[in-house]
Amino acid sequence: MIEEDIKKTLYHPETYDPAETQVDSAFTPFDDPVFYEKTIQLCKIGMSIDEYDRKMKSAKSSMSIWSGPYQSAYSKNEYQEAKDEYDENAQNKKNAEKKAKKLADELKTMLDKEQLFIGFKARHRFRANNNAGQIVFGEMKYLFDKDMNKIVASYDMDDDEYKTVQIVYKQMLGEDVQIEGENFDDDEVLEE
Repeated sequence: MIEEDIKKTLYHPETYDPAETQVDSAFTPFDDPVFYEKTIQLCKIGMSIDEYDRKMKSAKSSMSIWSGPYQSAYSKNEYQEAKDEYDENAQNKKNAEKKAKKLADELKTMLDKEQLFIGFKARHRFRANNNAGQIVFGEMKYLFDKDMNKIVASYDMDDDEYKTVQIVYKQMLGEDVQIEGENFDDDEVLEE
């Protein structure tokens, strides 16, 4: 099943060469595709909120530039445009925060439930040629039903989205998170 699925996405399916497969039991919530999708949605909403904040800050800066006691018609128009942009982004941020809270509550409810067996998961490493003809490694995670007759979900473990979700999962579990090339150790002091 894995080989058939992977070959659908490869540039050169005939070069597929399995390297390693590890199978384990899958449990809710962290192996549940619904939990995964909700986590992605929450991350995207969080990114939207950051973008609204950035736009609000920019609009506020423009408002301060165009405000003042001696405004020309042009200045008043520019100020109003900046204020409208600020108000629109403030409302969008407020709506996104409501959605984020609702989604976070749903995730918390799923986390608080007893873990249930939902099937099996497999971590599969393979080699194949990319579109440039170079041999590259790939790593996929598969979720199967309880009878291992059907692939329920598959994830590219090298994908940024997958990595982001794994970081969020670790944060949910209260684990330290180390991002490649970054150090979040507050105790470390840089010496000059």
